[in-house]
Amino acid sequence: MQYKEQKIRICSNLPLHRQSGVPGKVCGALRIANQIKGCVPILHSPVGCAFQRKINTFAPYEITYNLPCTNLTEVDTVYGGHEKLVEKVLEVNKKYHPELILIISTCAPDLIGEDYDITLDEVRDMIDAKIIYDTGNAKRAPVGMQSALYSLATQVMEEQDKIKKSLNICKLSYHRTDSVDEFVDILEEMGAHVNGVYFNNNTVEDIKNIPRAELNLVDFPADWVLYAEKKFGTKYLVPPRLKIEDSLTTLNGFAKYLYAIAGALDLDTDVIEKRKKEADEKLEKYRKKLKGKKIASGFSVHGGAMQTLIEDVGMECPVLILKTRRMNLMMKDDAVKHISNSMTRFIENHQGYAPEVLINPTTEEEIKAMKEHGIELCVGGMENNMFEYLRNGIKLFDMRRMMQISKMGFNNSVNIARETYKIVSKEPKSHLLLGNIEYSMRNPSLSNYWADIVDIFQTCWHCDCKD
Repeated sequence: MQYKEQKIRICSNLPLHRQSGVPGKVCGALRIANQIKGCVPILHSPVGCAFQRKINTFAPYEITYNLPCTNLTEVDTVYGGHEKLVEKVLEVNKKYHPELILIISTCAPDLIGEDYDITLDEVRDMIDAKIIYDTGNAKRAPVGMQSALYSLATQVMEEQDKIKKSLNICKLSYHRTDSVDEFVDILEEMGAHVNGVYFNNNTVEDIKNIPRAELNLVDFPADWVLYAEKKFGTKYLVPPRLKIEDSLTTLNGFAKYLYAIAGALDLDTDVIEKRKKEADEKLEKYRKKLKGKKIASGFSVHGGAMQTLIEDVGMECPVLILKTRRMNLMMKDDAVKHISNSMTRFIENHQGYAPEVLINPTTEEEIKAMKEHGIELCVGGMENNMFEYLRNGIKLFDMRRMMQISKMGFNNSVNIARETYKIVSKEPKSHLLLGNIEYSMRNPSLSNYWADIVDIFQTCWHCDCKD
């Protein structure tokens, strides 16, 4: 099985790309288009909508090299863009010889009610490529990605004979699809047939064959997943979303997920305990060196390192730092409160005492609490002021690093323990060049200049709705 090699470049770790850039449904649709071999997207839009789209604000390390645009004008928004779209489709087919053309609709054609079915029926027999369209009308965020996936399900996937005990792996949370080798190996040893890993450099034929599987392993029941179940009879299974104790990064959490898959497909479960024991034996090396050491942690749900370090390695977490600003943009207050309470209970159950919980503290308050509790390492990310920590002798396991080393399997716990040991073993460098910059209090990973731009962007795009 071939997996696409995804190079994590430095720009993927720079927060300004996600926070001061302007995302939108086009970026999401392009992310899906980039994962299909031979796919050339066409933006049915004015030229302004296509401006600076080659670098995707959702994933700056993904470059869309070929991105033709129909260049709609004011006249076209009155009389329709049918002729321009037909002309562009024929031009793209002749120039690029694609396997798939994905027409991405934008606000202008959406408002005038462009009839894509008529256009596609007109050109379908004139080109070699398969052609589909995406209008961005998804019910879930990210809208562009979900709508593009739904378009693939409704316009590309075909009815297929089912392969017994077969499944598709469809990008599980916090695990890139090029990091599932161990997962695939375990599933095949359990007796499953892995029909494909999606969406990761797949061909059009791969997409057509998704319905051959009996089960889709997915992040959540998106529109395309529900359609595939209703239309093709492909059931789905999701990992636990907000259950801290069932995190896929822990040995027990991942084993529980494998048992659920085995139950759905009637697979051999003896393999699960064998593989879990092998990973636990590897962990013992790091457990001896790290057990009892104290960490502080920020928010950590289904993909963080905190659960692994406490449950599998035996470290303690006397300080829990909860910064809710980002969470409140995505979740309701009740959901944030539920996660906070779940994390507190999880920590208390494993170490025998409750952590001190700091809600939206200043950097000075964080450092004071960590020093009082003898914290050696903070498990955090963009919400934490790394350089102030280092200046005060506190090391940081940056969750952006976690995203790079994360893999789907029991050995993920070993990777986290190994990385933690490396960080704890090194003396913190307190005189880094980037440490000379004055950082924002609200956005500790950004300078004041960029933090102000972020505030402007978020003020324009987000508002708090109060009853």
